[in-house]
Amino acid sequence: MFGISYDVWKSICEMYFSLSSRTCESYLQWYPFTNLSNIDKEEIKSREFFDKYIDLGGFVLFPEMMHHSENFIQKADGSFRNATLISPILFLVLQAMGKEISNRYIVERPSDVEAFYAGNYGKSRAKYKSDYDRFYKIVNTYADECQYFIKTDIKSFYQNINVNKLVKRIDYGCNKKGQKVSQLNLLLLKELLLYCGDGDYPLVENSMASSYLSTVIYLDEIDTRLYKFIKEKVNGIFDLHMVRYVDDLYILFSSPMNENQLNRAYNDILRNYSSILKEYGLALNTSKCLYKSSMSVNDELKRSLYDEYVNGVKHELGELFKGKMNSFLKGVYSTLDKGITYKDYIELIDSNFSSNDIELTPMAVYNYFIYENQTELIKKENIEELSKILEKDNSFLALDTKRLTIMVMRSRNGQLIKEMLSHLFNRHRIGLWNSFDTSIAVNYLIQRNFMHGDLIATIQKEIPKLYSYYECFCKKSFLLQLKKERKWRRYIIGVGKDKIALILYFMYLCEQNRYNHFADYAYYKSFFDRMSADMAYCSGLDKKPNYNRYYEKKRLKELYSKNENSACIIKRAHELRNHDPLAHASAELINNNDSSEKLKKIEKDLDSLIDDYSQRHCNEWLESTN
Repeated sequence: MFGISYDVWKSICEMYFSLSSRTCESYLQWYPFTNLSNIDKEEIKSREFFDKYIDLGGFVLFPEMMHHSENFIQKADGSFRNATLISPILFLVLQAMGKEISNRYIVERPSDVEAFYAGNYGKSRAKYKSDYDRFYKIVNTYADECQYFIKTDIKSFYQNINVNKLVKRIDYGCNKKGQKVSQLNLLLLKELLLYCGDGDYPLVENSMASSYLSTVIYLDEIDTRLYKFIKEKVNGIFDLHMVRYVDDLYILFSSPMNENQLNRAYNDILRNYSSILKEYGLALNTSKCLYKSSMSVNDELKRSLYDEYVNGVKHELGELFKGKMNSFLKGVYSTLDKGITYKDYIELIDSNFSSNDIELTPMAVYNYFIYENQTELIKKENIEELSKILEKDNSFLALDTKRLTIMVMRSRNGQLIKEMLSHLFNRHRIGLWNSFDTSIAVNYLIQRNFMHGDLIATIQKEIPKLYSYYECFCKKSFLLQLKKERKWRRYIIGVGKDKIALILYFMYLCEQNRYNHFADYAYYKSFFDRMSADMAYCSGLDKKPNYNRYYEKKRLKELYSKNENSACIIKRAHELRNHDPLAHASAELINNNDSSEKLKKIEKDLDSLIDDYSQRHCNEWLESTN
C-alpha cells in the first residue's frame, strides 16, 4: 500500500529495536520500544507481520495504530514546537517510507555541496550525533582551506515546508530516469505526511524521515541554484564549498576582495538565497545570518561533545567547571524577585558554563551536568539552593521543562520532587494547568517509567489524547493492540487482502482528519460497499468478490437483512451519497447546514452493520483462514 518492501521494513525495525533502553526512555516518541520483548521485536520485523499489517496497509484499520496527537517539546527560546506524537507503527512506517525514497532519489547537489540530516539511512543510524560530528569536521576542514564563511538559518523551517512541493520534488528526483515511485505511492506518502503532521509537514520527535525529506530533498534544488548563482554570478569568489545540517547552511570561500566588496557580495548572496527560498514558502532568519573570517568559525559552530582535548590534555568538565552549578543556582534565586525571564536564564547559563579553553557551547556544558554527570546536582549546597528556588517560585521550571525537571529528578532529593509534584497537582486543582505543566509531568513520568498513578490520572483529565498514547503504547507492548478480539480484527479478516478497500479506508481517515466531511463520507461509503462485497465472499455467498453489485441497495439489504435496522440505514446512506457533491451532480448537501452531523451519524450506523455482520460470521471466517 505504501510502497514499502519487506527488506526495508526489516532494516528499519532492526535499527530502532537496537537502540538502548536508556536512549528510548529519554524520548516520549521512542519510549514504547522499551516495552517490547525480544519475542515482540522478532514478530514485528517478521515476514508474517509485514504481510498481514504493513504490505497492504492493514494496520490502518486499527484506531490505536493511527494515533496522532500533540507532543510537548520546547524550542531553544522556551516556546513550544508544533510537534506531533504518533503511534509506534505509524512512526516505523514513516521511517520506512523515507528509506524507500532515499533508495530511489537522485540528488542534484554538486560535489562541493554537502547536506547532513538527523540520522543516516545509508549507515542505519537512528541517532543524530555521528552525522552532526561529521558535519562539524567537514566545516572545520574547509575553514582551514578558506578565508571566509557565511552562516545562514531558515526561519521556522519545518512548519513552512510545503508538502505539495515536496512530493513534486520527490516525483522529479525519483522518476526522471524511469518510473521508480508510482503516482499512487506519491499520493499516499503525501496523505501520510499530512496525517502525521495534523495537516502540516510532520515535526515528529527523532524522525529520520522528516529530517531526510526536508533536508536532502526539499532543499536539493535550492542548494543547487544558490551554488550555481555564487559560482557564476558573484565575481571574486573561489574555493567555494557549501555544507548544510538541516536548515543551517555554511558557505565557505576565499576571495581577494576588500571589505566593501565582500559586504556587497554577502548581500547579493543573501538576497538571491532569500528569493529562491520564497519560491518554496521559506524565509531566511536574517538575524542569525552573518559572515566572518574562517578563523572565527568555532565561535558560531561548536561541538556538542562532553569531553574535550586542549593542548593534548583531556579536560574533565567536572573539574573545569567545579562550583559553577552552585553559582548558577544562586544567580537564578537572586533573579526571581524581579521575575526571571528566559533571557535571564540563558544569560546565567552563558556566564557560568563558558570557557575559552574548550570548543563547547555553555549549553553543552550545562547539558553535561544534567544528563551525563549528576555529581554537582546531588551536592548538599546545590540541593538546598534548588529547594529555595522552587519554594520561592515553582514556575521557574516552565522556562526549560525538560532540563529542569530532570535536574530536580536527578538530584535524588525526595522533598524537592515532592514540591514539584505538589505544585503540579495544585495547578490542576485550581484550573490553571497549561502546556508547560504537561511538559513537566511528561518528563517526570518518563524518568519514573510512568510509575505515578495520580499524575497519570491528572494527564487523563487534562490531555485525554496524551493519556491514550500512554495507555496504548507506554503501559505495555503495543503489539497487544493488534491482537485483541474486537471488530477491528474481524475487519482485517474481511479485507486483509483487499488493497483497494484499505486505501479507501485510509483516505477516509485522512479526509476525516481534515474535517472534509463530503470527501470522508464519499470514501467511507465506497469502503463500505467494497467491504460488503468482501464479507459476502468470505461468507460463501459469492464465488469471488463482486464489487460491481454491492453498491446497489437491494444487494446490500439482502446481505444485512438479519439486522433489523439495516434497511433504514442503507436507504438513508444511499440518499446521502446521491446528495454528496463529490459523488453526485445533485450536490444537495451543499445547501444543508446540518449535513456534517448527518454524515457522521450515517458513517457510524454503517460501521455498526459491518460490525454486527462480522460478529455473526467471525467463527466461520477464522476456520476458513486457518
